[in-house]
Formats: sequence, structure tokens, C-alpha cells
Amino acid sequence: MAEQIPFSVVENILTNLGSEIGSMYGVRKEITRLTAKLGAIKAVLLDAEEKQQQSKHAVKDWVKDWVRGLRGVVYDADDLLDDYATHYLQRGGLARQVSDFFSSKNQVAFRLNMSHRLKDIKERIDDIEKEIPKLNLTPRGIVHRRDSHSFVLPSEMVGREENKEEIIGKLLSSKGEEKLSVVAIVGIGGLGKTTLAKLVYNDERVVNHFEFKIWACISDDSGDGFDVNMWIKKILKSLNDESLEDMKNKLHEKISQKRYLLVLDDVWNQNPQKWDDVRTLLMVGAIGSKIVVTTRKRRVASIMGDNSPISLEGLEQNQSWDLFSKIAFREGQENLHPEILEIGEEIAKMCKGVPLIIKTLAMIEQGEWLSIRNNKNLLSLGDDGDENENVLGVLKLSYDNLPTHLRQCFTYCALFPKDFEVDKKLVVQLWMAQGYIQPYNNKQLEDIGDQYVEELLSRSLLEKAGTNHFKMHDLIHDLAQSIVGSEILILRSDVNNIPEEARHVSLFEEINLMIKALKGKPIRTFLCKYSYEDSTIVNSFFSSFMCLRALSLDYMDVKVPKCLGKLSHLRYLDLSYNKFEVLPNAITRLKNLQTLKLTGCDRLKRIPDNIGELINLRHLENSRCHRLTHMPHGIGKLTLLQSLPLFVVGNDIGQSRNHKIGGLSELKGLNQLRGGLCICNLQNVRDVELVSRGEILKGKQYLQSLILEWNRSGQDRGDEGDKSVMEGLQPHQHLKDIFIEGYEGTEFPSWMMNDELGSLFPYLIKIEILGWSRCKILPPFSQLPSLKSLKLNFMKEAVEFKEGSLTTPLFPSLDSLQLSNMPKLKELWRMDLLAEKPPSFSHLSKLYIYGCSGLASLHPSPSLSQLEIEYCHNLASLELHSSPSLSQLMINDCPNLASLELHSSPCLSQLTIIDCHNLASLELHSTPCLSRSWIHKCPNLASFKVAPLPSLETLSLFTVRYGVICQIMSVSASLKSLSIGSIDDMISLQKDLLQHVSGLVTLQIRRCPNLQSLELPSSPSLSKLKIINCPNLASFNVASLPRLEELSLRGVRAEVLRQFMFVSASSSLKSLCIREIDGMISLREEPLQYVSTLETLHIVECSEERYKETGEDRAKIAHIPHVSFYSDSIMYGKVWYDNSQSLELHSSPSLSRLTIHDCPNLASFNVASLPRLEELSLRGVRAEVLRQFMFVSASSSLKSLCIQEIDEKRYNKETGKDRAKIDHIPRINFQSDRVMEYKTQEYRGPHLVKVSSVRRTISSMKSSLLIF
Repeated sequence: MAEQIPFSVVENILTNLGSEIGSMYGVRKEITRLTAKLGAIKAVLLDAEEKQQQSKHAVKDWVKDWVRGLRGVVYDADDLLDDYATHYLQRGGLARQVSDFFSSKNQVAFRLNMSHRLKDIKERIDDIEKEIPKLNLTPRGIVHRRDSHSFVLPSEMVGREENKEEIIGKLLSSKGEEKLSVVAIVGIGGLGKTTLAKLVYNDERVVNHFEFKIWACISDDSGDGFDVNMWIKKILKSLNDESLEDMKNKLHEKISQKRYLLVLDDVWNQNPQKWDDVRTLLMVGAIGSKIVVTTRKRRVASIMGDNSPISLEGLEQNQSWDLFSKIAFREGQENLHPEILEIGEEIAKMCKGVPLIIKTLAMIEQGEWLSIRNNKNLLSLGDDGDENENVLGVLKLSYDNLPTHLRQCFTYCALFPKDFEVDKKLVVQLWMAQGYIQPYNNKQLEDIGDQYVEELLSRSLLEKAGTNHFKMHDLIHDLAQSIVGSEILILRSDVNNIPEEARHVSLFEEINLMIKALKGKPIRTFLCKYSYEDSTIVNSFFSSFMCLRALSLDYMDVKVPKCLGKLSHLRYLDLSYNKFEVLPNAITRLKNLQTLKLTGCDRLKRIPDNIGELINLRHLENSRCHRLTHMPHGIGKLTLLQSLPLFVVGNDIGQSRNHKIGGLSELKGLNQLRGGLCICNLQNVRDVELVSRGEILKGKQYLQSLILEWNRSGQDRGDEGDKSVMEGLQPHQHLKDIFIEGYEGTEFPSWMMNDELGSLFPYLIKIEILGWSRCKILPPFSQLPSLKSLKLNFMKEAVEFKEGSLTTPLFPSLDSLQLSNMPKLKELWRMDLLAEKPPSFSHLSKLYIYGCSGLASLHPSPSLSQLEIEYCHNLASLELHSSPSLSQLMINDCPNLASLELHSSPCLSQLTIIDCHNLASLELHSTPCLSRSWIHKCPNLASFKVAPLPSLETLSLFTVRYGVICQIMSVSASLKSLSIGSIDDMISLQKDLLQHVSGLVTLQIRRCPNLQSLELPSSPSLSKLKIINCPNLASFNVASLPRLEELSLRGVRAEVLRQFMFVSASSSLKSLCIREIDGMISLREEPLQYVSTLETLHIVECSEERYKETGEDRAKIAHIPHVSFYSDSIMYGKVWYDNSQSLELHSSPSLSRLTIHDCPNLASFNVASLPRLEELSLRGVRAEVLRQFMFVSASSSLKSLCIQEIDEKRYNKETGKDRAKIDHIPRINFQSDRVMEYKTQEYRGPHLVKVSSVRRTISSMKSSLLIF
């Protein structure tokens, strides 16, 4: 492994030596000599890097040792110069206040210390320089930065369509379907296994097939060092579970009884027993659940159960060239250079069809192609040996062709785990902290850093993971780690010691971190991304790691000690999401600090008073610090500040005199602010006259988003105060987004009412105004040329918009308009004005109107695709004669609307009409795409003229007339889901009406009190049927329903159930729910006994006793895996527990989980053989019940025992005489003495059956077997 050359650090040192630092303290001559020597060393660095790779073994080792020594002295020199610079800053910044400190013995001590350190560094550099001739190192030109590619990499997968279809076929196949099966994708690194899995994972067919999908990247190449808990953590993390407590229970809850798809990416484990442990946990899903595995090892696929994996091979030669040329050449340039084209074809052929290599090499400059073609690693690709090592060797060609300023930036990304999505802004700030970004052309460091990221992306060394994130391919991560060696270390549970060379350390998992192992190491980065409660760790960082440039301790619940100020090199400090209330003033001694993150510190009350002394601070990230009371006086000195999300205007009344409050005018000089700024508590502004001059925000040309908030809390400044403040807050014309809340002026400020508003804010895209309760005239927003989204809420006095220019169209770019709670608004726009103007609202696609009761009519734009109108009580006219783009229409609570006509709406797919009591007429003339419709609470709808609806699949009709149902069903041949409810005039639902919808899959009939007869024709597709609260239904004629799987009957007569069961005894019924069936005494013998497919049976609040556990006919339903008898009486929020005195459990071979809760009178518990019982929970029963059970059932199958609220001492861990009888059980939860015990393993069986007498709410009854 080669040693990494610290190019960026050397460049940073030379830059500092040429600055003011070089002339400090009378050491100019020594600094000049040091500069010359480092310059000579810099010239041979590229040659040293190459000789590490290409020289003979002995020479290679000598060069490595030389580089290792150079790296140590370079870092020490960097620290020395940083100490000089920091001392200089402190001396100038504190001036006279500490002049005594610097002018006497302390100054002498500092100079003496620096002199000794400089001498040591000079001697070590002399020794390093002397070795250059011996190693035959020669100067070579440094590769400088170049412009990034402007084209986008092709996103499509080349040559894998056949593999994709094969995998999807396996996932969707039901042939010989198992409970859980594995599909493995095997191939060497770089072949595109992960990309192929993603294509499959996101395919529409796969999305529709599985109820639940999970993606988890395992990336554990430690082989048999595999950890079951680690796998479960990674799976749960992909589900966004923050807490990992009781992980296996959480996983069980997520996937139980669901047909799920789990993708395990980059699996390495080759231990069969450990995979069996994971597989057991995953066996609780429904039949047909699948696991897709990507792995480089065929043995892994075999262990996981796929003996015929998908083996990815390299791309065909023509496919390789197709991919290579798409990346290497801009469109139309493929044939411009025949000689280069020929070399490119040779390189593509030599890549052996490995997509990652093809993409990586295609990104290298064409001038380097000749040397790449002759590279020995590429020539040996595909030969015998470690294929992955060969691939790494080829990928290193891309690193070798990186400009030197990008090399350490690239390898630094190895600090993050594989598949970790890295925030671009974060990594740029970390690069800045390490000095990897050098300024040029007067550009901001952040902009240069963004360019670095884009160039690494363009070279395929990073890959995009969303708008502002990226990640590394696992092989590229291996490459970076192989280059950087032990200098960068991710702490894991298998890390036993910290190498001496470690400089950058990260922690992303919970381990017993040994601070002693870290102490004494010159660590420059420590990122802790896992909550750790040991405060001694935090204190150790602040007191021991004096070389730190970057420190992240977010989510650590730390109290920041005063010794923080000793970390003089620190440039990046992340304390986000901690619970401290104050930061010590010592933080203001960190003169080099560039980034301070306090995001989510919701207990923080104030920022240190002397924050203005941090003159290098560029990012003060304080969003979601809700308890901040003010900004400190002097914050306006931070003129380099680019991030300040929150500025709190303090109230000096009642504030401590010890803390001087900074006013709004502090913002005036902070003109480098970028991104978003929220100014809150504007009601506290005292320097109104100063603010009103309008200089606060006008100069902030980089600001994109602005939030202005007044928070009254009973205060009232009055019209003039608010208006004056608002006048002074005019933003720069580059602003794109503004949100204003709580303004109490009666008029908008003049800059918002300007007739030339469009020229003042030509880039404004989004406006949201909330709670301007006094303004009557709205600004001429219609003149804004770029405005796409406008939201006006709770403007109770607003009457109309101010008219703008008559020569320009209204809202030329507006896409979304929302008006809410504006009761006095009479019209959205004047129709006569629209007629005089050029085409207006040409891009308006979404219109939402809520609570605008003054609107009487509405004439929507023809360009609309979504229209929602709610609570507009005076709306009487809605003209939608021509709506060619309308796809979604919702009208809710518009009681004065009497008619609605849709004459030409060819794109309408969703129609919702609710609570329109006076709607009498509805006409749908041309709506061929309508697929879903809900019409509820329209009791007067009598005329429903509708053309055929060939696409309608979902229909819900509640509180309408029966005639409407007949009209719409007669023209809806494609209907798949039908819900009917509260149809008072429906007496029967005839067979001939349902015959029109022969493809019906789901039918629900609810609350039809007068329904007496229901005829269901033979339906080959109906799979789900619910009939709820139809008490007068007496005739239920059912023909063949061969695919019915779910039946729910509630609040109907017992004879309806009997009629149905005689028909469906031989059907495919899987789930039956019976609830509140009047008059049911017995289910008879025939029906349930012969429904062999039934998997779940729920009987709720019925007087059926024969089929309960002690019933004479229980044996006839013993084949049903999930049986629930609910007899809870819910009254006034109470649930009454069971008073049973005896319970008998006969032999039940499938019972795996038994729960008996809150049965205080249960005294007799007769238990027969339960050979598969794995989990037992007893709560609130007598102790003899526990003893009776354990006497019979202390079998080897029991995996979990929970005992709660039982006065039983004999099983106590310390003193119980019968403790030995339960010690074999892996998991014991014994809460009678408030002690929870956990052993090494926990088991969740595949057949989860629950039998209980339980006090619980109905909502918690899920897939459980409860017997009362």
C-alpha cells in the first residue's frame, strides 16, 4: 500500500509562509530557508508518488518511509505556522486588553517555544531533503486544476435489460412459492450489481407487487466477523427508525404478515449459522416475500439459499464502447478525432466489460489516453489472480490523473462509511478546515469546494445521491482507503488499536470507545455520528486533542466545558442537537473557527457575547434554536459570515444588563450571507428610525430565501411601527423566496406596492404571506415575471389585488396559487381586465381556494391541472366548460353550488365532491380518463348526466340518491372498487346492476338501513367484500365467488352469514371477520370446517361459544392459523377485562404465541401439548396459573417468557427456588420485581399466533388470536 502524499497541506504551508506569518517574530531568514526547502521537496512529490507504485520492492519501501517521514514533519510544520497565525490574531484582536500578557514573560515564552519547534522542523526537513538524491527523485510539474465537464453522465443502464427482466420474473413468480426466498446477484466489483438492484427495486411492477420494501446496504467485508445485530440495525436504519432499542421486535412489527421485498446490498458473510440467525428473524412475513442480495462471492449466494444466482458478466464489446463513448465525447463529437477514437476503442475493449472501469477511464482527459492504454494494470485485467485487486489497480489510473489539489479531497471522503450519503456542504466545510481548498481568482472557498465536488462527480469518483448529497461506490471507497492507509480511520467494534499515523477518525456506530487509545495521537478530525452519553469522552476531546481542525459531537447530549478554548487550531465545530443552555465565552478564543453548527439546540438561550471576535467565522448555523432570546451585540463584525439561518430580535426590556443585545442594524454589514435568513420577533425592533432607512437587507445579493416574522404574544405596536420596520426591510432584487407572518400594518410597504414591482424583483419565485389581518389592497403580484408560487393566508380584510400595468400579462409564470381564509375577497381577478390584457395565467396549473366565503363565482384558467375549492359558502357559479388540462377536481362544503358541468375535461382523472347539499345537477360529458371519484353528502343530487367512463376504477358514493348509483354504474364497465354508504332510499341492489361491473375486485356497503336484498352475480374477480351496519338485510343471494379472499360482516342478521357460508365453503377465502351479528347462536358444523384456505378468523362481540377454546366444535377450526374472539365492551373509554375462571388449551400443534392478560379470577389452567409454543406472556393472573403452565410447558421450544404483575417469587433470578426451570429460555422479561432480563438471543417464530384474555383497545388488535 502506497503512502499518501500530503499535496494540499504542503501547498497550504507554502501559502502561509509567503504571507504576513513569514515576517513575524524576527524569523524571516529562517522562514525563507524553510520555504525554499519545502519548494524543492514539493517539486519531487509526484515522482515520489509514482515510485511508490512502480519501483522495485526495496526502492518502493524506501520511498514509502521517506513519504511517511515527510508527512509527519509537514503536519507538524502546519501546526507551527497555525500557532504563529493564531497568536498574531489574538494579539491584534485583543489589543490593549492583553498587552501585558504579550509584552512580558509570556511573550518571551511563546517565542522560545516557537523557536525550538522551528529548529526541530528545519532539522527534519534537512534530513528529508538530503534523501532526495539517494532515492533518485526528480522534479515533475504539478497537475493543476482544469474546468469540470459540462455534460451529464448517462443515467441509463447499458446491456443489463435481460438480467433485469430475469430478476423481476423471479420476484413476481408465484410458482412453488415459499414463505421467503432469495434472489442473488453475483459478480466482481464494478459490474453494476447495485445499480441493477436499484433498477429492479424501483420498477413499477415490483412496487405494485410488494406491500413493503426495504433497502439496506450491509457492506461488511469482515467475513466471519459478521454481527447479527449490526445487520438488523442497518435494516432498521433504512426504515428511518432512530431508536434501535429492542431491534428485533421492531423488525418483527415492520414486516409481520406483509409480503415484503428486502434488498441486502454488498453482502460478504460466509458463515451459514449466522445467516440462519438473520433468516429466522425475517420469516414472519407473508408468503411470497423476497430477498435480493448483491455480493461478490458465489458462496454467499449459496449460503443464503440461492443455488442459481444471477451471475453478472462483463458487457459485450459493442456495449462497452457505447457506454465509453457516451461519457468521453459530447454529442456529435464521436468522429472528430479518428486517432483518439481508435485509442478510446482499444481502452474500452481492455476494460473487460466492467462498467465502473469504463465510466472512470472515460472521464480521464483524452491527452492521457495513450499512457492509459499502455498501463500494466489495465493490460493485466482479466488475468489470473485477485480480480477485485486488478480492478482497483485500474481504477487508480483515475486517481493518478487527478490534479494534485483534488487528491486529498478525494481520499478524505473515505472518512465516511460505504454507501453513506454525504452532504456536499458538510464535506466542503471539512475540506476548508483541513486547508485542502486554496483560494484563487477571488472566489469564495465554498464555491471552489463546490467545483471540487462537481469535478470528482464528473470523473465518477463520486456519484450523486440526491440534490445536495453524494456517495462513493464501494470499490471507489476501497480505492480511497488503499491510498490513504491508516491516516483515515473509521472506528468499528473490530478496531483494536489506533495506528500512530491516524489523523482523521470517525465513529458511526455504538462501540466502547477507548479514549486512552486515542490520547496522544495528533488527530486532526474527529466525527462522532452516534449518540454517546459518557461525558468523560467529551472532556477528553477538549483537553487532549490539541491538533484538531474538525470536531463533530452532534446528538451527544454534552455540556461544553471552558477548556474548549484551548483547541486553537479548530476550524469546524458541530454541536448540533445538544441540550446545553449556554455556550461558554471561551469559544470566542477559537480565532480560526470557520464553521460553528448549533442546529437543533432547542435549549440554547444565548450565543456568547463576544462572538464578534471570531473574525474568521463563515458559518453560524443556528436553525431550530427556538429558545434563543436575542443576538449578541457585535455579531455584525462577522463580515465573512455566509450562513446565519436565524436572527432573533431581542427585547431589551427585562434582559440582563450583563448581556448587551444586538439590534437589527447588526445585519447591515453581513452582506456575504447566503441561502436562507429568518428574522423573527420583529415586534421587538427599537431602532425603528435606523431600520426604516432601508439599508438592512438591500446589499445581500447572495441571499435567496427570506422569512420575516412578528410574534405578538399580546403586544401591539400599531400600524405605524410595523409599517416603518417593513419599509426598511426591502431585500435585494436577487431574492427568490419570501415568507412574511404576523405583520399588523394596514398597508403593505411602498416597495411591495410599487407599480414596477416586476422590475424590482425579477427573480422572485415564491411568496407566502400569513396573518396580515389589516391590509385591504394586495400588491400587484401579477407583475412579477418569475413568480411560480403564491400563498396568501388569513388576510381577513383583503378585498382585491392592486392593478398593475395594462400592457403585460398577469402572472406570466405562476404555477400554483393558494388563497386561504380571505372572507372579504370578492373575486380573484377582474374579467374585464383579463379581456384587455395579453394572455394571462398561461402557466397556472394548481389553484387552491379555502374559506373565501365572499367569492360568488369563479372562472378558472384553462391551463389548470388541479383545482381545490373548500368552504366557499357563497360560491354559486363555477365555470368549467373547457378544462383541457384539468386532472384533479375537489369541491368541499360549497352549499350554494347548485350545478356543475364538465363538458370537455379529457385529462380529468380524479373527481371529489363533498358536502354540497344544494347540488342538484352534475354533468360529465367528456371525461374518458376519470379513474377515481368520491361523491359524498350530496343528498339533493337528482340529475346526473354522464357519458361512458371507460377508465373509472374506484368509486365511492355516500349520502346520495339510489338513482345516482344506477346512472353511474351503468356506464362504468371498468370499475374495480365500489363503496356505497348511507343510501337511505336503496332497498335492494340487484344482480343486473352489478353485472355491468364484472371486473369488480372490492365491494363495500355501509350504513344502508333500508337495504333488504342483495344479489351478487358470479364474479371471477371479487376478492374483498364488506357489508357493515345493514340491519334489515335479510336476503343475500350469492353466486360463485371463486377468488374471494376477505369477507367482513358487521351489524347484519345471522341468516346473512349462514347464506353466505353455505356458498363459500369451497372458495379461496383467507380472512373472515364477523362482528355484532344479531341472533347468531352457532356457525353450524359445515361452513368453517370445510373452508380449508382460511388463514385468519376474527369473531367480535358475537354470542358464539361453540368455537372458542373450550367449545365443543373448536376442533373444526383448528386448521385456521389466526383466530381471534373479541368480546370487549367499550363504554366511556373503559375496556372491561375477562372474568373467566377456567381455561383449557387442548393439543394445538401450530400455536406459537400465547398471551393471557388481566384475568384475575382465572384459577384453572389445563394445558395439553403445545409443541411449537415459542412466546408466553402472562399478566395480571394468579400465581398458580403460572405454576400450572410451567409444570406442563417448560418445553425446549419456548424462546420468550414475559411475567408481569404476578406475585410469584419462586422464579426470581436471585432467590427463586424454581429459577432453574426457566433458565433455558433465551429471553426473559420478569417485571414483578421491575427487573428486565435479556439473554444473548431472541427468537421470533414464523407462525405468529396469539391467544389472550386481555384488557386492550380495539385499535391494538392486529393479527392476533384472542380467546375469552
